[in-house]
Amino acid sequence: MGLFQDNFSMLSELERLAAMVVDPVRIHEIGADQWPLAMIACGLMTGNDPARLPDNIKAYEVFCTKVSPAGRGAALKQLVRFITQRKGEGWRAFIPFAVCEPEALISSAAAMQLVTLSQPSATQKLQGVETLVNLIIRMPQCNPAALSAILGLSDMRALPLLDKLCNLPAEQLQPMLVALTPPGNHLSYQWVLNVLSAHPQLADSVTALLVRMAATAPSVLDLVLPIPTWAFEKPTPQPLHGWSRPEYLARMLPILKKYLTPQQLEQLSSAFVA
Repeated sequence: MGLFQDNFSMLSELERLAAMVVDPVRIHEIGADQWPLAMIACGLMTGNDPARLPDNIKAYEVFCTKVSPAGRGAALKQLVRFITQRKGEGWRAFIPFAVCEPEALISSAAAMQLVTLSQPSATQKLQGVETLVNLIIRMPQCNPAALSAILGLSDMRALPLLDKLCNLPAEQLQPMLVALTPPGNHLSYQWVLNVLSAHPQLADSVTALLVRMAATAPSVLDLVLPIPTWAFEKPTPQPLHGWSRPEYLARMLPILKKYLTPQQLEQLSSAFVA
């Protein structure tokens, strides 16, 4: 059954499936072939209520046991088509896919769609980014793909929102740094430097992360993304500036020298000049 039929019967079916998903008895009546649409329906019908997020997360855990990764990926693609057509309406349905999905490719794709397709609010253009950052703060078990997706935007408008993470305890940030290998762009590097400034005791993890990031790209870009993408006929990133890796290392050195040992600086020099 498609999601694009604007008729009463389709709405009724979505409501029926969403109600079954959150019913502890009827959830077991949902067949494997119904689960993709049921998961989408649950997100669309309840996603705007933050109090219902635990229900969606529990539903997604069951969804993962009933549907293969290929089926979950297909459901995500169907959800993307629906939300794009509806100009961002229902974008919070991406949240369980982004924060709970065990397959990295699916969770990364969901997180990126969440931050680029979310509708802007009256006070926040990057509402998807703000939502994911708040989830990362509230959910220590949140999928690392959520943070990687934000850093992958390469758009410095996200930095003030990301900097809220610098207020987390070092012991909560450290596992995040270990799990990350974001693209080596201006946004990613600046956020990592801000983490280092806020938590100098994380110097070892920051050094290892910067080395991994250096290997992801030969140059460092600063971009502006057309967000939300559904509002643009051809949503093409606009490059603002670019640096070679050695040039960018030179930009970072004034901060790095405050916190890193000579051995750690030598590690970075080897990684960024290679």
